[in-house]
Amino acid sequence: MTIVHTEGIFSHEVLVCKCPGSDPNDWHLDLLHQRLFPASISKPKTAFTFDVLDHFLIDALECKTSAMNFYQKLKRFTNNAFPERAPDRYRELMRVSWLWRDLKHRKWFGFGHDAEKDPGDGGLALFCPACPQPGLHLPADWKVQYDRDTIMRQYVIDGNFTAQHMKMNKPELDVALSDGKGYMVSEGPYQSHLQQSLDSKERSTCNNHRAINAANINKSNLRSTGIGATACAQHGCFVPYSVVDFQKGER
Repeated sequence: MTIVHTEGIFSHEVLVCKCPGSDPNDWHLDLLHQRLFPASISKPKTAFTFDVLDHFLIDALECKTSAMNFYQKLKRFTNNAFPERAPDRYRELMRVSWLWRDLKHRKWFGFGHDAEKDPGDGGLALFCPACPQPGLHLPADWKVQYDRDTIMRQYVIDGNFTAQHMKMNKPELDVALSDGKGYMVSEGPYQSHLQQSLDSKERSTCNNHRAINAANINKSNLRSTGIGATACAQHGCFVPYSVVDFQKGER
């Protein structure tokens, strides 16, 4: 079995547990107990240590390291003179890190140990911790103690027209693990809403109105022309389940 660790890529002989009462079909669970994440469930040949997956998440977050550059670093650790001789497990790293990130999010939000409990819409995202929220940092009789203007929430809606997304060659391969569980809305209901919405061209008296001009440009090669979000007006925190993709300008 190929083991990918923070210090390099190694090959080890791994035997399946044949103790009485053990199921050889579930030996991937034994790997998880040893802090090894298998690349597949059925007869895995590659496993990643929990440490290397955590290192990849931190490198991607703080150092903006791509998966390819991160794996090239591991190949250098394995064989600095001839890194091309190290086993190529780049595709496995992409798939496993994707699963690992989703499992970590579910664990942080209290869904990691309850398979029957569903996070719900926006259940894997945090709302503004400073804004007043009943049941969190407001007393039970907050309607009596405070005036409405004192604890009123204020939101702002804005968009980014440079965050464009190209159409995928094989969109069926883009499988969502937590569709609608974070800040983005669910894909299915949102696409149904767009199909029912009327597409009308806006007209402006301004000769160079960027938002309207962008809406009228044909961008058939783009899956989305931008992104729009709702945020807390006082603190700038995004609201869970409120971020959408623009299909045409501000549409």
